[in-house]
Amino acid sequence: MIKKLKRKFILISMLSVLIVLLMTFATINISNFVTMENNAVAVVNEVIRQGTADLSPGGDPGTQHGKRVELREVHYFVVSFNQDSSINASNTKHMFVLSETECKELATKVFNNQLTGKKYNSFRFNKALKDDGLTYVGFVDIKEKLDSATQYLLISSLIALGAFAAFVGLVILGSNIAFKSTEEAYKNQKRFVTNASHELKTPLTIISADLDLIEMDNGKNEWSDSIRDQLTRLNEMTNQLVTLSKLEEEDKTRFPFADFSINEVCNKAIDAFSASFEKEGIKFSNNITGNITMFGNKNLIDELVYIFLDNSLKYTSGEMKSSYFVVSTNTKGKIEFRFSNTISKDEEVDTKQIMDRFYRSPSTKKEGSGVGLSIAKEIINLHKGAIKIDKNTTSITFIITF
Repeated sequence: MIKKLKRKFILISMLSVLIVLLMTFATINISNFVTMENNAVAVVNEVIRQGTADLSPGGDPGTQHGKRVELREVHYFVVSFNQDSSINASNTKHMFVLSETECKELATKVFNNQLTGKKYNSFRFNKALKDDGLTYVGFVDIKEKLDSATQYLLISSLIALGAFAAFVGLVILGSNIAFKSTEEAYKNQKRFVTNASHELKTPLTIISADLDLIEMDNGKNEWSDSIRDQLTRLNEMTNQLVTLSKLEEEDKTRFPFADFSINEVCNKAIDAFSASFEKEGIKFSNNITGNITMFGNKNLIDELVYIFLDNSLKYTSGEMKSSYFVVSTNTKGKIEFRFSNTISKDEEVDTKQIMDRFYRSPSTKKEGSGVGLSIAKEIINLHKGAIKIDKNTTSITFIITF
């Protein structure tokens, strides 16, 4: 149980940090790429605004949306077109990866709408019709900025991974320290329950033997019957606590798995409980669809079925008391157990806590230890199963899937 709690704590911590890291990582890098693209658009627009004339290095930089746009150290070219689609002029002095012919060919494709989207490899481009009647096509090469952004993405990814790995290590180390005292306390508690359960068996056996002698000398009476009933309850509770303690150890070697017949297990339990249901005036029905084989621990599944049938026997109520038990396989090949019984309209049942140890419904007057369903929960967990509880005003249904 403590191991599960520790794993859950580590997993939640890791997921929380991972989400924060991913959000931070994505925000920074997306912002970086968006800024780079916006700057490229501003530069292209400034290239078109200045036209084919080559300004001197000391000339005023242009502005775009209130921002100063420097063209120095920018690789670009611009070509102007007449209305008859012929090239009027060009400036390719600042483009070093393409020849003048290649520049003009690319610009012509943009002018003729053969190249659209404003992106071409590492180039960003645009075209615009200006007041002088000429159409200008501008290209900017942002390969260096793309390489820089990609390198930044790679470095930030490595840093994020390293930070995450360091955090995981710290969380695991911290959880071991934080849960150490809790784990020791839990082990001591389990040890106490196991030892106390074993120690109780001896006095219970002696009391039972003494009671037999008293009944032999004086005969049975209501007091001896009451003592016998309480002895039975104490023995059952002791055995249940020992079983629960063993199940919580998560040691599967105690409960070896093998293939076995569900039909055999269920039919045996049904035969054992049918008379009791009839005696209590409960209409009991059951149905097992086909021959079902399961891989698991036969004794534990047998215990599981007994627990839920006993639960139905004790807590079936209402005007028309009825209970049913169905076992079937679904389309995914999973085995489904359904235990259902009627309840009174005023029955108070917390479906979130009903499987917890020692839980007792506030409205119930039935005797019980509140351990049975917690044992069933551990059996289900050991077999990697799942349980769902459906409750309405007239019935409660336990649906177990393996």
